[in-house]
Amino acid sequence: MVRSAAAIVAILILPGFAAAQQVERTPPPTHEVVAGETLWDLARRFYGNPWAWRRIYEANQDRIRDPDLILPGQVLTIPDLRGEVTAVSVQGPPAAQPAPPQAAEEERTIFYRDTSLVRGGVVRAEEVRYVAVPRDLTWAAPWLVPPGQQPERVGTITGSVAGDASRRTIREYDRVRVTFDGPPPAVGAHLLIFRVGRSLEEAGSVALPTGALTLSDASDGTGVGVVTAEYDRVREGDYVGSPPEYHLEAGQYAQPVVDGERAMILGFAGTEVIHNIGSVAFLDVGTRGGVAIGDEYEVRSFGPSGGVMKVEGRLQVVGVHPASSTARIVAMDDPVFRPGLVVYLSRKMR
Repeated sequence: MVRSAAAIVAILILPGFAAAQQVERTPPPTHEVVAGETLWDLARRFYGNPWAWRRIYEANQDRIRDPDLILPGQVLTIPDLRGEVTAVSVQGPPAAQPAPPQAAEEERTIFYRDTSLVRGGVVRAEEVRYVAVPRDLTWAAPWLVPPGQQPERVGTITGSVAGDASRRTIREYDRVRVTFDGPPPAVGAHLLIFRVGRSLEEAGSVALPTGALTLSDASDGTGVGVVTAEYDRVREGDYVGSPPEYHLEAGQYAQPVVDGERAMILGFAGTEVIHNIGSVAFLDVGTRGGVAIGDEYEVRSFGPSGGVMKVEGRLQVVGVHPASSTARIVAMDDPVFRPGLVVYLSRKMR
């Protein structure tokens, strides 16, 4: 009789215990890194707090050598996205209860997390819709002005509406005066603020965007605009012109290509000797060669037989012009980027 009772208890307890064990063995969610992501970004996305990046770093120290550098294709564990089983209690099945009425819309607090992105314990990049290259990144991208040419512009900033002669810096939301070279654009037009900087030998001059403005008043060749963005220090004498065309939407991503076209690095926007992630390079192909914003190029090392041994770095195109394009470094293993380096198209926007 005692043996029968023990058997009955085992039958009741073991399924619950096994289920609990199965839950405990479920691995935490993971995320595949895409170009441009940082631990700071991932912590902000998954925890709502970018300062929690150390939680991801400490859970992936076997894969991350430098917390400032995570590489596309790395699969990182995202800890603490689900509750952990701390105790097991065996109870009989609860009596059926009518489902409580559901509110028309769930009330969300600051602790709300969208669990629809977690499927089977894995958060996949393709399920998170984002813009491959944000608009401000394109507007803020320097570009090359061909040798012997002047940049296309519609006018020049002639000062601040505040009229403070001692104030040399123009800041976001300030109102500025603009003198136009011809008929002024329509009120409400968005204009890019820029200046021309140093020259690259045989490549052209570097045009550096410093901000953006919206025209609020215009007449008789002059106008007033409100500075809506700062990319650098906006100054009196900066040019204004049409911003670059931008048509990207969330969910548009570059797709792998085979035997992609080659391009050469003409030079860099900055003057640093060693170029790192975030540095801006100029490529010798542009829209005439089919280059589009979001395309990706990579630096390859080849073996004795000609096969690709290693991908040593990646670039993402953030700006395009007819004869050249602007790309930023998004990944690198060693300081391999330099003028004259040949890079290979690896992903193409579709």
